[in-house]
Amino acid sequence: MLGIQLARSLYGRWRRMPAGSRGGIERLAEDVKQRALDLRGELDPEPAGRELRIASERLADAIVDTAAADPDASEIEVRDLRAELANELERLAEGDVRASRGPGSRARGSGAAADDKA
Repeated sequence: MLGIQLARSLYGRWRRMPAGSRGGIERLAEDVKQRALDLRGELDPEPAGRELRIASERLADAIVDTAAADPDASEIEVRDLRAELANELERLAEGDVRASRGPGSRARGSGAAADDKA
């Protein structure tokens, strides 16, 4: 699942942050980790997946805010981090849309291929 992959990526980013910077957002990182672990055993993964996405967005925002507050981080580094995390979150959102359409939706004429023909 893309949501779990994103959670793993964000948690890894948090763990690689300097110890002094990690402390302020540890609760958010642990929440993302726990939600990702819990999602694996859910019988109805949709609501848990939405909650994981929201928690991941919060952690991504906190990572960017922490970097922005770091006097050693340049504006370019913060901008690049913000863009990279936004791309990861967008990929997750696109995956959610495809999943909500259900399997085989492209075969029924929806999706990019159908849009190109229109």
